[in-house]
Amino acid sequence: MITQDIWSFLLAFALDLGSVAVLSYLLYFRRHRDRDMAMAISAINITLFALTGALGAVTLPLGVGFALFAVISVIRLRSDTAGWIEMAYLLAGLGVGLIVGLLGVELWMKASYTVFLVGMIALIDNSRFLSRRITRTIQVTLEGTNIEDGTLKPRVETLLGREIDTVVVKNIIAVPAATKVQVSYREENS
Repeated sequence: MITQDIWSFLLAFALDLGSVAVLSYLLYFRRHRDRDMAMAISAINITLFALTGALGAVTLPLGVGFALFAVISVIRLRSDTAGWIEMAYLLAGLGVGLIVGLLGVELWMKASYTVFLVGMIALIDNSRFLSRRITRTIQVTLEGTNIEDGTLKPRVETLLGREIDTVVVKNIIAVPAATKVQVSYREENS
């Protein structure tokens, strides 16, 4: 059994909370305005921190690690509306929780990996890094269930009063008749 003194634990916990706050709120929420995903990133990170600390205190077979990543796969498969950006932030939150929760790893090493991970996410999700135009994605619920080819995109463009790039049907509801779509459009970076 690996033990950890209370000060090492508290410093690691503070590092984890600070890192996930930067990742989920300062970076993700301020750029994408999705409160639910920001909360999910934080909750899963803190859960993994606790799990890693608890599991690191005992000797377990390698299969437990694979089981944790199987859980991540299930989350992705069950997340119909979560896109790639959301999944990237979620994976980074998971990674920070796992890294900082590890017992027996010196705090400076945890901090180095955490700063690297959060810093790289900040860099690659910065619109100035990849593009001067930002792609926005929103969810829209339309009345009716008419999804014939060629009619959905002009209908959404008229509703939003702007040119859009893509419309993806996410859900069709029979009663009351409605269609939930995910709409992507571009706007200039300010």
